[in-house]
Amino acid sequence: MAAPSVSDSAITASLLFAIGLGRKRDPQSAPLAHELQDSVTQMLRDQGAAEKIPQALEAVQAGRDAVAADPSLSLSAQKYAQLRAQFLETQGAAPARGRNVWPVGASTILKRASGSWSAALQKVGLAASSRTRPSGFGSARFTQEQFRAALRDFTANGGRAGFTTSYQSYVDWRTREQQRGRSDLPSGPSIRNSYGSWNAALQQDGVEPGTEGLSTS
Repeated sequence: MAAPSVSDSAITASLLFAIGLGRKRDPQSAPLAHELQDSVTQMLRDQGAAEKIPQALEAVQAGRDAVAADPSLSLSAQKYAQLRAQFLETQGAAPARGRNVWPVGASTILKRASGSWSAALQKVGLAASSRTRPSGFGSARFTQEQFRAALRDFTANGGRAGFTTSYQSYVDWRTREQQRGRSDLPSGPSIRNSYGSWNAALQQDGVEPGTEGLSTS
């Protein structure tokens, strides 16, 4: 069964986290909704950053309280990406390859909101950002059919060349193909974000994760 994509609660918590960083939560406010707590807790545990859970939940709650108190608060995609990168850099263990990490990437948030950062903000009660995102930021360069074609090409031709079906093998195979002049292969992160996880991408294409030397012939 294909792995689920990033949940809406994980996206909501990510945006509230960015708003809440550096703020104090209201000690009299209600606890976070269970789905927000569960999403953050599970994803941070999965990426080997369980020690960051208290800090993350504190910031999410502070962000929720701040938005409730001031609906005019906003957040640009660039600022969000900067805050997310800083938080990930402090984690003691690198996230597992081929998996989504929390806070969720800005490109994933944009895709879920049909390419509109303002729409993503409004879903969690934030004001639309007045800053224009760079041209092409978060836009879908590749179609779903191109994702599938790249996966089929990788599992067939990459398998013949001795690559396994792991996420890192795809990254390495794509690099080799680009050095040979190809420009039609989506990046590993873009495939992973589109399907929710690397294993889900393989399974939707009928490939069992971890297969070595796979060939469709």
